Amino acid sequence: MLKVNPNLDKIEISVIRKIAEACREYEGGEKELINLTIGEPDLPQPKEIIDGTIEYMQEGKLGYPQLGGMIELRDEIAKFYREKYKVDVRSDEIIITVGSTEGLSTAIRTVILPGDEVIAPLPVYPGYEPLINLAGANLVKVDTSKDNFELTVETLKKYVTSKTKAIILNYPSNPSGVVISKKNRDEILEFVKENHIYIISDEVYSELVFDVEHNTFLDDRYRENVILVNGFSKSHSLTGWRIGYIIAHKKLRDYLVKVHQYAVTSPSIISQRGALIAARKCQDISKQVGIYKERAQLVYKKLKEANISAIEPKGAIYIFISLDGITELGSLEFAQKLLEVERVAVVPGVAFGMDNYIRISLVKDKEILNEAIDRFVDFVSEN
Repeated sequence: MLKVNPNLDKIEISVIRKIAEACREYEGGEKELINLTIGEPDLPQPKEIIDGTIEYMQEGKLGYPQLGGMIELRDEIAKFYREKYKVDVRSDEIIITVGSTEGLSTAIRTVILPGDEVIAPLPVYPGYEPLINLAGANLVKVDTSKDNFELTVETLKKYVTSKTKAIILNYPSNPSGVVISKKNRDEILEFVKENHIYIISDEVYSELVFDVEHNTFLDDRYRENVILVNGFSKSHSLTGWRIGYIIAHKKLRDYLVKVHQYAVTSPSIISQRGALIAARKCQDISKQVGIYKERAQLVYKKLKEANISAIEPKGAIYIFISLDGITELGSLEFAQKLLEVERVAVVPGVAFGMDNYIRISLVKDKEILNEAIDRFVDFVSEN
């Protein structure tokens, strides 16, 4: 008889991955498949990163990395936050992780205990709940639709209990593209400080914002309450390099690094070198941001012209489309039929805890996105 962690029975393979795998059945047909599921940037990785990393590998310096990450890389990340966000970050408050996912896992396993509650606003990225369940804790999902999908203190207060240990936040949001306001950010920070609650802030889309400021939760006044997770996958298209980082107060970082060490020892020195080049030489990603912005505007405009409601994204690489008034199907069945009939693959909103939405990833050029939305509109009009 198998004896495994009983919390695993609560966990299934991500709906996003299931839909992405289902796409294989529809490849090579008469109508070309348009896969808009996985949020993997299609924009090329900066050539400087590839060339510089190859040169580093050829020099034969591929030894064990320093615990917590290369000091040079941590120095560059700290410098970036001091200069751009005016936060007093030091290299000994940073851990380089195997992507932001390992950063989230390390953060959750460090501060979350069995029986704890973790609050997250809807729509919620589906990677959080399994990590929280594995820790023996419960995710409490908060409807924010009446506040334009931003979490507010007023709403938060309704869900905080004696079991609340943390709030997990993701702004700019996957899947909605919503960016939290400075007012709401400040009020949430003050509330968690007063109530001794952690914020685990997933800011992996922080540099992909459109004509607005990213309001990071990393603030000198509230450092003991915030664990920030970020990475290079979305900003620099370094998805396969699996390189991210945690920033936390030094006292907390000393605990986080223990969990990190005995889970992965360290990320690849090769990937860390690539990230170092990205941090030093490729900080200006305005061109990439401009491309995502144009795509978002194109898709949003076409949907609006077709009288289909969607959340106008202010950041990230997605558009979250409402199914209200255009179908009686649940989001999973709708996505499956859309794939079968029009060969357009999208993610059902049920994956994010909102069954009346679907998510489209803006990871194709404008011509392909244009075709995808035309097919989507045709499908809606005929069904």
